Amino acid sequence: MNRRFVIIAVVGIIILALVGGALFWAVQKQKAAQEPVATGPVLLALSTESAISPVASLDGNGIWFFNSDNRLFRINADGTGLTEFPLPTLSNQKITRVLWPPSGENLDFLAVTTKDPIITGKVYYNSLLKTYTNLPDNIQSIDWLPDSKRVVYVWQSADKQTQQLITANADSAGFVAISNVFYPDLVVEASSDGKTVLLYRSKIEGAVNKIYAADLSTKEITTVIDQGKNLEALWISPTRFLFTQEAITSYPSVYLYDMISRQAVSLAINTTLDKVVVSGDGKTLYAATPKKDNTGDTFVKVDLVTFKNEDYLLPEQNVRAKNLVLLGSSVFFVNTTDGKLYGVEK
Repeated sequence: MNRRFVIIAVVGIIILALVGGALFWAVQKQKAAQEPVATGPVLLALSTESAISPVASLDGNGIWFFNSDNRLFRINADGTGLTEFPLPTLSNQKITRVLWPPSGENLDFLAVTTKDPIITGKVYYNSLLKTYTNLPDNIQSIDWLPDSKRVVYVWQSADKQTQQLITANADSAGFVAISNVFYPDLVVEASSDGKTVLLYRSKIEGAVNKIYAADLSTKEITTVIDQGKNLEALWISPTRFLFTQEAITSYPSVYLYDMISRQAVSLAINTTLDKVVVSGDGKTLYAATPKKDNTGDTFVKVDLVTFKNEDYLLPEQNVRAKNLVLLGSSVFFVNTTDGKLYGVEK
């Protein structure tokens, strides 16, 4: 009798457990159906044609970009509201890259152009006068100063024997010579406070390519990075800049340099600086880094305070990004596989 009772009790417990499990599974399934599934960042296509030199709008809600026909557009961050901003015709020149001013309410810009497959030029667009000014061919590398009215550039003499570092108005008038420089191929990068200009050669000779700093007040030029084959530099604050250095990998290593401590820190990523964007406070970096098998890019996020890296987006499709733009925590870029503008939205 006792044995039969035990068997019945055990069977009852098993049945109750099965019923309870089934009820729990059903409840969980219903809750999952009702609650939205958490997802990570996703890719959004924002343009239907090629995009050139995208830049965030001043209100932080959209992006300006040129197309391959020298036409200027604005689009909202969600892909809506595509609007063309009319510009005068730029005769017999094709815009290949735009240098946007760092501040200001106007739409002035500098553009690098091609007149044929070989001849390049530089033009300044004055949005108040609605006119283009062709800059002299003597001007080599050029960059905006933070007031968005003046520029700094390398000027090469007509006989190509000497070159100077110059500050001037955006149309090259009102120029002031800062210092003679040794190389005409120096790239100029102005700091966000307009006090210092980084200089480095674009035509690298030998195993070392130094990075120099020109003080626009004292007109003194000093060496900042004296080791390695340095390829690019990009200011992220008045006292800190990123730079890349040739590495044993296919892509260069990225470093952060602090002008105050005079220390360089490796960010443990390999990419180029046209695949990088930094938040306005200078604390967070987003980068497209090429995959090891060269099947496209992945996106990473780097904390520039703790120097911790984390994955931001792992696209399934072949994405090769450049010209990154940041709006809030959303990254936008030009995909070189089709030339179109895309967004990474959280």
